[in-house]
Amino acid sequence: MLWSNDQGQLCYSCNSCKAGLLGNLRTEWRKANIILIVAVVVLIWVYIIACSAFRNAQTEDLFRRYKQGWT
Repeated sequence: MLWSNDQGQLCYSCNSCKAGLLGNLRTEWRKANIILIVAVVVLIWVYIIACSAFRNAQTEDLFRRYKQGWT
């Protein structure tokens, strides 16, 4: 009942284009979510390594002060 031969009419209110758009958005956002999760994990890993290196550098400086006193 929705079909018309009028070429000026672009939408027949069938909602198929909306369903196709939503399906496409779901797959794109899933890919984007995976990329974002991997990026967050990498950033957390880099942050942990940087904090560990910073603490290690502070500890070495502290031990160097004490070692200089004994030698």
